[in-house]
Amino acid sequence: MRCLVAEVDSTERAPSPPPEPAVLRWLSKFELALAVFFLAMIFIGVIWQVLGRYIGEVNWPGAGEIARYSLMGLTFIVVGYLIGNNGQITVAVIDSVVTSRRGRMVVRLVSSVLLTIVCVWLAWEAFSLVDGGFRRTTAVLQIPMGYLFLIPLLGFLSGTVRSVERIVRARYEQTDAITIEDAEE
Repeated sequence: MRCLVAEVDSTERAPSPPPEPAVLRWLSKFELALAVFFLAMIFIGVIWQVLGRYIGEVNWPGAGEIARYSLMGLTFIVVGYLIGNNGQITVAVIDSVVTSRRGRMVVRLVSSVLLTIVCVWLAWEAFSLVDGGFRRTTAVLQIPMGYLFLIPLLGFLSGTVRSVERIVRARYEQTDAITIEDAEE
């Protein structure tokens, strides 16, 4: 009996991934809406500070606090969105060196598992901050810090969900939101 072995071409196209679940699409829209809100609050806070330097009657110390905490909110709320859309720092250099489809899958799988571990750890730390943050308030607006620490907690929980999704989707080819060539320009 003759054994037939089919050779697999390394350039063969991988199966296309299934569509993203509706819950994750909704989560992405919600995160983007919050990001736009925080970006608008940064803009308003900074403009208010600039006007306060030239027009003394509109000077308000709370404007700086709004801008500062909105920057924190913007930074953390997009964690999950960036992970879900391959916009985070990835292992693209390693991924481009590995030529086999199975090797790229292993690289994606290992990086997704590490990303999940990091997101769970940071979510736990953010939860610890929320838990102990209600005894302190911000300097000017007197907002309990526990409420502000909810933003990183939500961001890292979303990042955990997205990185688990990346583990599930590791067998599918993924394109980065930014390529190495784009980053070098």
